[in-house]
Amino acid sequence: MSQLLRQKWALKQTALNLFLTIPNSWTAEMMAHSGFDALTLDMQHGLISVDSALHMLQAITTTPTVPFVRLPWNEPSIIMKMLDAGAAGLICPMIDTAEEAAQFARACRYPPEGIRSFGPIRARLLEEDDYFQVANRQVLAFAMIETASSLHMLEAIAATPGLDGLFVGPFDLSVSLGLKRLADIHDPILNDALKSVLASCKRHRLVPAIYTGSMAHAAELAAMGFQLISPGDDTGILADGARQKLAALRKSIK
Repeated sequence: MSQLLRQKWALKQTALNLFLTIPNSWTAEMMAHSGFDALTLDMQHGLISVDSALHMLQAITTTPTVPFVRLPWNEPSIIMKMLDAGAAGLICPMIDTAEEAAQFARACRYPPEGIRSFGPIRARLLEEDDYFQVANRQVLAFAMIETASSLHMLEAIAATPGLDGLFVGPFDLSVSLGLKRLADIHDPILNDALKSVLASCKRHRLVPAIYTGSMAHAAELAAMGFQLISPGDDTGILADGARQKLAALRKSIK
């Protein structure tokens, strides 16, 4: 399920992940074949429902690309449903405390490590070995760090059993910190926050991840030490491509 990413991280390589916001299996399949290491179905801010998520997960697994889901919230029933549907990893938004991180992580794991209910209706088809025997080791759980409160509780969150990584949401984090420039990694306050996340991840052997809307920032973030970088989403790629094509056409047609 998550072997491709784990292999890259073991070699200290940076993995690239794209967020999917369009509720369509064809666009998901096309993006999966484009070569990203992972794709994340954005059920928080994207337009994706549970029904469309299933079809998109099926489309992504026509390739080696690792399918993630960003959850709409830290709620056990949707956590378990997405894992049962075949998500290899989950990203949970707005984690403010160690207690919330533990609630998320435990919902991702079968007993005795957690409280996940057994019933991997589709997930069992994706694993050659017995799914139950490998799921607790294979499923990736990322807690989002995107509030001033989460920064205050960073060490306690990072120490939560069952977490695989911390995922920085720089836009919400900038808003929470009262910064005027959103997601500007050169802002001293945000930059210090990113360094704190990287340091906590190193201490607790977690994978540091981040979203960025800037291609220019992606290389800098990789150099800083982030191992899972998300340089935008499918909506942005579609809009940018359309604008570039149209601008070229208008320039060529007098």
